[in-house]
Amino acid sequence: MHSKMKTAQHYSHCYALNLSRIPVKNSDRISLRILYPGIVFGLLLLALGLFDWTCSIFFSKSSSPDFGAEYYESWFSPAIFDFVLICLGSGIVFQLFATYLCYRKIFFDGQNITIIDRRLGGKKITYKEDIHNYEGVQLRIEFFQFGLWNRNRYIIELRHKNIHKIAPLYISTSEKGIRKIWKDYAKALNLPAIILREGALQKFDIEDLDKSLKTMAVQGKIHLDFDKSMPIPEPIELVCKRDKKVVKMMKICWDFYNFIMALALLFVALGILVLFSREIIPLWSVLVAALFWCWGIILLFRRDKIAVKEKKLVLVHKFPLKNFKNDEILKDDIEAVEVEENPATGRHYLAIYSNSKNIIFGKKIPVNALEWVRNFLLKEIVK
Repeated sequence: MHSKMKTAQHYSHCYALNLSRIPVKNSDRISLRILYPGIVFGLLLLALGLFDWTCSIFFSKSSSPDFGAEYYESWFSPAIFDFVLICLGSGIVFQLFATYLCYRKIFFDGQNITIIDRRLGGKKITYKEDIHNYEGVQLRIEFFQFGLWNRNRYIIELRHKNIHKIAPLYISTSEKGIRKIWKDYAKALNLPAIILREGALQKFDIEDLDKSLKTMAVQGKIHLDFDKSMPIPEPIELVCKRDKKVVKMMKICWDFYNFIMALALLFVALGILVLFSREIIPLWSVLVAALFWCWGIILLFRRDKIAVKEKKLVLVHKFPLKNFKNDEILKDDIEAVEVEENPATGRHYLAIYSNSKNIIFGKKIPVNALEWVRNFLLKEIVK
């Protein structure tokens, strides 16, 4: 599932090349909304470290403790902590300034894409390419992080064999409507839509972009790879009933991320106790902390299942005490069923797409099990 293909570097996190007005241009550069708060935060860390460090130098400390009083000396030198703050703050400021100096300007005149690429050294390089020399419009997901803030970045770009000629069309940290935007760009440029699947680029012709899986199957454009004789992989269970078939998780799948989340919930619960406590811990604060922690743990024990009915798929969240219907999607509206990867966690999941909504299933299930579910659902959707 991991691709070895090289990807272009983009700087922006909110970018769109408006093709309704040609000629059009836009700059792929780090947003000022990220630059300014990041610099302020870095300068605050730098100032805090310098202030504490200079205070320890210029202000004298008591040379000896009071006679007869207990005296404790920290094993961790405050100077080390000051040094870490200074390095961290200056590093954040330098990295943000260096990133802002780099940019890529994109021009499109209706026939040619022109890219002016400015690197950190200050040198500008210009690339120009006819729009028909591009392979297509690619959709991909990229993980990015600024300090403790991390998100997924959804990128729509013009795919080219020369990595320097790859041009961004749309970049956002929101996945809302991203597949429709991807298809709209492909239609506007009259180029195939491209997506990465199982380490290979998969292309969709313009005329097939809005077709459902059922229509694609009738036209012989979908390859079904489901073998009934193959054993169902763990932790998947298939239950066949009179009016539906249910694919569900047999057990709770825990990993390192669940462990971290459980600890985080515990620390938050303890923080509630400390926040509302003084000398005596009131009973109500204990109850609030306990309820919060129990609620979070219950969420970690959630299991998902998909009910395959005659005309639709229904996603259900299964908790220890009750089931909740989360969403549903009509079979005739489903355009794709894909196994995808979250770049932030490395977890894989099953995504069911239509033109108006998405359903996500099995974020903790192994890849081979998700592939089995995908092939099973494809068979049930198109039959």
